Amino acid sequence: MAAHKKTRTNRITSSIKRAIALKAIVREESVSQISKDYDCSRTTVYNQHRKALQAANQAFDEEDDSVLYSVPVTKQFIKQVALALGMICKSSYRDTKFFIKSIFDYSVSIGNVFNVMDDASKKAKSINDGYDLSLIKTSAADELFHRNKPILDVVDIDSRFCALLAKADRRDYETWGVHLLDLQSQGYSPETTLMDSAKGLLKGHAEVLPNTARRLDHFHLIKDLKDCGRFLKHQEDSAITKAFHLQRKANNAKNAAGKKYYADAALIAFNAVSVLEDNRRTFNLLAQWLQHDVLQLPGHEPYTRAVLYDFILREMTALSDKQPHRISDIVTSLYTQRDALLDVANTLNVEFTQLAEKYKQPVARLWDLCFVARYDIDSFKYNEKAEALETLIGADYDEIEDEVLGILENTHRCSSMVENLNSRVRPYLAEQKEVTQKRLDLIQFYLNHKPFARSKHARLINKTPAQALTGKDHQHWLEMLGFSLFKQQVA
Repeated sequence: MAAHKKTRTNRITSSIKRAIALKAIVREESVSQISKDYDCSRTTVYNQHRKALQAANQAFDEEDDSVLYSVPVTKQFIKQVALALGMICKSSYRDTKFFIKSIFDYSVSIGNVFNVMDDASKKAKSINDGYDLSLIKTSAADELFHRNKPILDVVDIDSRFCALLAKADRRDYETWGVHLLDLQSQGYSPETTLMDSAKGLLKGHAEVLPNTARRLDHFHLIKDLKDCGRFLKHQEDSAITKAFHLQRKANNAKNAAGKKYYADAALIAFNAVSVLEDNRRTFNLLAQWLQHDVLQLPGHEPYTRAVLYDFILREMTALSDKQPHRISDIVTSLYTQRDALLDVANTLNVEFTQLAEKYKQPVARLWDLCFVARYDIDSFKYNEKAEALETLIGADYDEIEDEVLGILENTHRCSSMVENLNSRVRPYLAEQKEVTQKRLDLIQFYLNHKPFARSKHARLINKTPAQALTGKDHQHWLEMLGFSLFKQQVA
């Protein structure tokens, strides 16, 4: 823009001031560049910017006391507000009482608020127990803890529907078995359940649901690998600090004997650092191979994964002999969980075998397609490999690729959905207070009937887990509990 030759702010026209203010707000150019464009000081630019923001704030701060609409405040409406505050805003009884008094000038007791929540909990449990859980095909089970007591939960991975949210005194297999039997009475019999390595969880599912495939969750192992990697890095950093400390002592020693003593100690310390560095790098490399080449869904066929898994296990074992702390725990997990961790690759192989028969293709070629899914679709590597496979497969390439990607999307290896459920339940659990089973029933009901405002899956946006599970619409959750929703009167 041509420079505007003005030397004093009060000689700049209003239109120019507006232009300066707009450019300063948009910030497509720096303040220095704007001042050069308009031949003014940076202070002038800042002043116009401040004035524009003040004008905008004043425009939005203008009070409008006109009545938008009127709300009939009845006792039933007060109960509805109390329940909504407890579930939507996670308010305590005292906060709910204070809110109602502050906004509606109406007094309620803490007992009244409790009774409202208690009545809603009874209705919620009845609705929870009425769902047909035979619709759940792939579920995830876990335990979260509140005041050192377990809460057992089960969630449908595809719909995010919470099938179980139960307070318990223990988490042994008998406790899990009792709750799983209750779920069975509602038709619960998934094809696959993902879980961590908790013994009670595994044994309870094995005894009550022997025909359900139990797939070990990859998330916890990957987390342990990363935690161990961080520990090794911190251990190495501490050893480096110690070695340099000894080196400084050797340099500052006042006699030859002291210098030799600390110099020898520093040499030993630096050698230890070198060993720790080698161990850390080896561990991180093995962990990356395990995470990205063995456990990741897009990848090699089961035999190659199993061979690589065994190689990694041997190398980890050798590494744990040199540095047993932390690494030995990883090795134990890898030994005991081998088949369960590799199960997901076998599941994919069954799906790919059926798909290969359908399209008269070698199953190995479908695994090649699976491996190509590791690459970004816009990358050169993807296009290079996809073009070669398309030449081999022929006209069915697009259909086969779509089905392979669909199988990968619908095959689960992590119980992240139950962890997500845990994160949504925890805000309701105050550390200072016990939680009752009635309240958990209400929380379960609310989470199952609250729409998702956003999701990476288009099928879930603005849908509740109950809608996603059953494929049927339902009333608003407050209406399901017997309340009438307030509706604005449209003129």
